[in-house]
Amino acid sequence: MTIKLNSGDMGSADERQRITALEGQLADAIKRSSTGEFDGDEYGGGMCTVCMYGPSAERLFVAVLPVLKKFRAPKGSYVVKRYGKPGARQDRITSSDE
Repeated sequence: MTIKLNSGDMGSADERQRITALEGQLADAIKRSSTGEFDGDEYGGGMCTVCMYGPSAERLFVAVLPVLKKFRAPKGSYVVKRYGKPGARQDRITSSDE
């Protein structure tokens, strides 16, 4: 998931705190569903990319979707579901698509 930050290159303290809380909820949802693993984040360029991996993009997405909906990502945020290794088919879902 890539989250659009509204406050500068690295986001505000409030944005980072909100994303940290989201990450805990995502990690819990993934662990409870046994659909993969939470792998951390990267900040920069006014975006935060949160990384999650699993053997099934669909199962992983279904497991985290309730958390993502509750989070209400800012406009310009999106999720990429990739069906395999880098270069494989992928779907991009924007925050307005949910």
